[in-house]
Amino acid sequence: TIRTAAGSRAAAAAEAERKGKGLPPPLPTAEELSVLLAEQARSLLRTSAARRWECRLQKLELHAALHDLRPAQLVELTELLYQDAVLEATVFAPAFAPYASADTLDSVLRLWSGRWRAVSSSAMEHLQDAALSASDKMDALGEWAPLWPPLESLNRLYVARGLPRLADVYGIVEPLMAEYTANLTTRFDDELEAAWQRERWEAMGLADGHRHAAVVWDLFTLFSSSLDVFFEPARHGGPMLAEWVETVAARCFFILNKFVNRMRQELGSDASLLPPKPSYPELQDLGGLTKGFATGIKSLLAEQGRKKSVLQAANTVGALCVRLHSLSFCIAQLDALSAMIDDSWAALVARRVADGASAAEEEPSPTTILHAGAPEAVAASCAELCWFLGAKVVYQDLKGPLFDELYCRERDVSGKVDPRSPLKPTLSSPSAGSADGTPLLVELLEEVLGKLGEDLLSDSAPPSPTRDASRAPASPGIAVAMSGREHGRWSSSVLAEAAAEAGGGGGAQLEADNSELRDAAVRGVLVAVVQVEAESQEA
Repeated sequence: TIRTAAGSRAAAAAEAERKGKGLPPPLPTAEELSVLLAEQARSLLRTSAARRWECRLQKLELHAALHDLRPAQLVELTELLYQDAVLEATVFAPAFAPYASADTLDSVLRLWSGRWRAVSSSAMEHLQDAALSASDKMDALGEWAPLWPPLESLNRLYVARGLPRLADVYGIVEPLMAEYTANLTTRFDDELEAAWQRERWEAMGLADGHRHAAVVWDLFTLFSSSLDVFFEPARHGGPMLAEWVETVAARCFFILNKFVNRMRQELGSDASLLPPKPSYPELQDLGGLTKGFATGIKSLLAEQGRKKSVLQAANTVGALCVRLHSLSFCIAQLDALSAMIDDSWAALVARRVADGASAAEEEPSPTTILHAGAPEAVAASCAELCWFLGAKVVYQDLKGPLFDELYCRERDVSGKVDPRSPLKPTLSSPSAGSADGTPLLVELLEEVLGKLGEDLLSDSAPPSPTRDASRAPASPGIAVAMSGREHGRWSSSVLAEAAAEAGGGGGAQLEADNSELRDAAVRGVLVAVVQVEAESQEA
């Protein structure tokens, strides 16, 4: 203290002596000059920043309603503030770097963030109000969407400087997004109901020849457009999380699964088509029974009745093949939706990195249920529908020719049933009225299998997304079946071989390849026939 006082007295004396002699004041030292310049630069930058903020408010005419800004006003103010922050960081801060301290830019940014929070606090509190109604949340999601891209850009600039964000955008948007996905589910459900009521299960007459129903076209058009709208704000810099993408994808699958289940419930199950296990009387009681059979056979094996059954079976194939094509279309479109999500996410990450985000910190592309889970579920429904088709054709449409007309004992010359006589007719017996000895089974199934080949294989059929499109479709089921017909060997062993070659067990997973669908449908028909013959022969 004594030294400081002495120094002050000495300095005062020297100053008085200089004034008495009329000498100019001494030049500041380099250290003193540096301190003066730093203070002057800081003051100049902060004054300039405050003046620019006021100029922005005047330009936007916001002073009168500074604490009740409309979305468009706050969006424009935030965009201008971001431009000023970039200008400050890239032009003024480097220019004043030799004079100002390193934290001068940070002090300017803190000034602006404080003022921005002051004018936006009312709006931000309103958006996070727990009492906000569902309709208000939906309105807010659309009205405030333009704010998030410039605000997120500002946040990244602040975070890069080690400063806190102006606002937690993700925390604000998350409850709004939850309401959006709930609203999306309701909308999907309403659209599915409307499309279902319009559906007549007739193939669409599209120029590309695809033969699916209109309901699946409407559903996936809805899913695709909804995902496109969902990603649109993020394409312009808005917030997006992998969790939100997975939630929206799950909503799409929820409605798709509801459609598939509804279609299956409408048809019923293949088990519901199975007849009750027959009870066969003792041999001594067969006399009256076979007499009734003999009378019935003459009418039931009539050509007209048989043709009617075959036509009904062919119509069943035509109607159910539209549903099979529709499920095949669903599998292909699930692959397209998954690719759309991947591409949109890749573009989103590229934009964030270009805006200064760290690529290492970005979330990987979400693997949604549309990527894994949904295709397998629809493929399983394809397999079930193939089995249902077989049960419907065999146990319902061809019930007369296959059940009521087959496997009866012959009568001897006295009219009595000969229990040692062979069962006639069998599936391999010549068809009544056939000149070339065509087996009955050929007459019953040839048109049905041909209809399957016609409806499930076409040049316009969509290729499998997981197979080489140039690969020629195999047709082992029909090939073996036709081979059996050509050699006159339509026995249960040939049919069993055809069923096995037509795709293996019923649990096999199906892809969106129409040759696989065709073979699975053929397998469903052939296996049902094999079961009929085996059970009847055993009985």
